[in-house]
Amino acid sequence: MDFKELIDHYETLDKSELIEKLVFENAKLLSQDNEIEKINDEIKRLDDVNEQHRKINGELSEELKKIKEKGNNV
Repeated sequence: MDFKELIDHYETLDKSELIEKLVFENAKLLSQDNEIEKINDEIKRLDDVNEQHRKINGELSEELKKIKEKGNNV
């Protein structure tokens, strides 16, 4: 159903049906907004974890490099 058809359909409803339908649609939108917010929070958390892993991997690479250099100097 395109936007024009939706408007035409809404115009056929009586006031109480229209209010009920719009309240229901609004509730669905709020639910979707909440889900989007949760997903965005999870993406941020995963980005933070990924950044921490990169930092740790860099530190471990430096430590490994130092250990290898010490081994070659012995």
